[in-house]
Amino acid sequence: MSAVTEARTKLRDITTLAAEVAGHLHAIRRRLAEEIRTYPTPIPRCDAQFNHLYEQQGRLARDLDRIEREKPSRVLIEQFIASAPYTDDASERDFRSRIRKELPTLKQ
Repeated sequence: MSAVTEARTKLRDITTLAAEVAGHLHAIRRRLAEEIRTYPTPIPRCDAQFNHLYEQQGRLARDLDRIEREKPSRVLIEQFIASAPYTDDASERDFRSRIRKELPTLKQ
């Protein structure tokens, strides 16, 4: 395999994985937005659970913007894996675990 073909294969794999991460983050953002939208009212300023949801939504938006703005790279995916989860949902832990296991299998 030529160096150019190998580089394209690596880029396509990283790009595919980064797109999968972005898709996952979009799904989490929709769930967080729905949870915030349906939160029981009135919401006092000191409601720690609501404030936590709101902060997670902001962090998620910033991280998603970075992932979609920057060129897909191994470092970008590693940063996602190392970041704190946005929810306590088991599906998010499972997704991060799968991505962590898949990342080393990509061509160097």
